[in-house]
Amino acid sequence: MDLLLKGKRAFVTGGMSNLGRAICTSLAKEGVNILFSYSSLMRKSEATSFSQSLEKAYGITAKAVLIDLRDDYSIRSALEKALTDSSLDILINNAGVFTVERITGLTDEQWNDVMDINVKGIWKMVKYTHSYLEKSRGVIVNISSMNASRPGFGGTSHYDASKGAVSAFTRSLAKELSEYGIRVNAVAPGLINSPDLLKNAPELVASYTQRAALHSLVEPEDIAYLVTFLCSSLSKAMTGEIVTAECGYAMM
Repeated sequence: MDLLLKGKRAFVTGGMSNLGRAICTSLAKEGVNILFSYSSLMRKSEATSFSQSLEKAYGITAKAVLIDLRDDYSIRSALEKALTDSSLDILINNAGVFTVERITGLTDEQWNDVMDINVKGIWKMVKYTHSYLEKSRGVIVNISSMNASRPGFGGTSHYDASKGAVSAFTRSLAKELSEYGIRVNAVAPGLINSPDLLKNAPELVASYTQRAALHSLVEPEDIAYLVTFLCSSLSKAMTGEIVTAECGYAMM
């Protein structure tokens, strides 16, 4: 099915994460030119290699951009350099951090780090790309979490609060930006199959897959497809929506 995205330009934050790579790949398959951010935790050579692989495989342009979402200057300067032709159709706010710490041990630094990246980083990205998206009557897709509306797994109150803020921000932003023709939606995944992150959490994986109606984790490609759909004209009647995909975890 043609999603009519060929030739459009997207910016994906956290493009080197497991889900970020899947989103970039899904959009590239539809002919979307990709800009993606990576953090200082990643090597520039790895990000460059990924961008080159997207270009070779799908015949699009792709570029990696180093951004620290906790730093206002880093965001502004990176966007100014990356968007020199003033062209942007899609913003995917995917970057985020997840840590586990019970409330009695949670520090100011841990709280602030999660909020600065998961919430404040999205606000800053929207603030500094708004003028570009207004010109193109573009699309914003935020990555929230099922934890935004359902109890977490214990020790994730700060993460859950940040994703609750993402969902609320998405709805409010959709109303505010509708006057510019900009659509804003979010995807709220369940536990994503990320081998590197989950290799030390076998009990969590077993508990999740046992409870979920489909008895499986959420594959990053499935979330990436939903994101791509929300960027396309097939979802032109959707804004302010939080689309949940958690393999039926909440039903059981």
